[in-house]
Amino acid sequence: MYIGCNWSKALKFLIEENLIRVDYIKSFGYGNFKEDFKTMRSMRPILVHGLGYYENTGMNDIERIDFNSANSIIRKCNSPHYGLHLAIRSKDMLTGMTEDDIYKRMSNQIQFFKKSLSVPLLLENSPDTPHDRKVFDLYPYVMPEQIYNLVVENDVSFLLDITHARITAKYRGWDVYEYIGRLPLDHVVEIHTNGSGHDENGFPMDTHQAMEEEDYELLEWVLDRTNPKIVTLEFNEVETEDYNKIIYSLEKQLNRIYDICSTR
Repeated sequence: MYIGCNWSKALKFLIEENLIRVDYIKSFGYGNFKEDFKTMRSMRPILVHGLGYYENTGMNDIERIDFNSANSIIRKCNSPHYGLHLAIRSKDMLTGMTEDDIYKRMSNQIQFFKKSLSVPLLLENSPDTPHDRKVFDLYPYVMPEQIYNLVVENDVSFLLDITHARITAKYRGWDVYEYIGRLPLDHVVEIHTNGSGHDENGFPMDTHQAMEEEDYELLEWVLDRTNPKIVTLEFNEVETEDYNKIIYSLEKQLNRIYDICSTR
């Protein structure tokens, strides 16, 4: 089982000092990506996650994506697969659109991505919270049977974001273990994990903060029921915090994740 982690100055330091085991670096393929591209490539293969088009299974402007450029980036990064958010934005909904209509559009776009990409496609479950509905304009598409059917019927693999599932379950009042247990765990290829927090109104929010004991316990539970190739930590360093504390926190989390994965 391989370990991944999103790119940061703290991760760079830990790799250079050989203080942690990381097999992949997770990064967006846009923004400041080009500045750090050579540095990341010299250290580890890169898990490309996002190309700057807000790609998702419900998008209605897929023609904007330059797949030649995307495949070039994926190839240079040696990314083993590409993760696509299983989501649809409210602005992309057509008047009178039914759940069947959403499913058909998502299936069509999934097939288009599959044919256009040079690597296998993974679908990642999206969160449902007030923050995600407001800031990212996400229409709630999180029911287990919806996710399971899209993954199985389109013959793709699953990228389980544990925190997305956790905050969705919290917001909806569901038991998180029961919810995750109904997702397509037999199709999981990669797992995302991190700690979560709350917005200013106290609602759950994916803050990508440090993992706590309950997060490790849930990761262990999931790993006992899946067989992923990669477990990726998504931890955002906050520049206003003490940098030594950030480095220590990231090192502690990655070593704990490695210990958990190495026993399975």
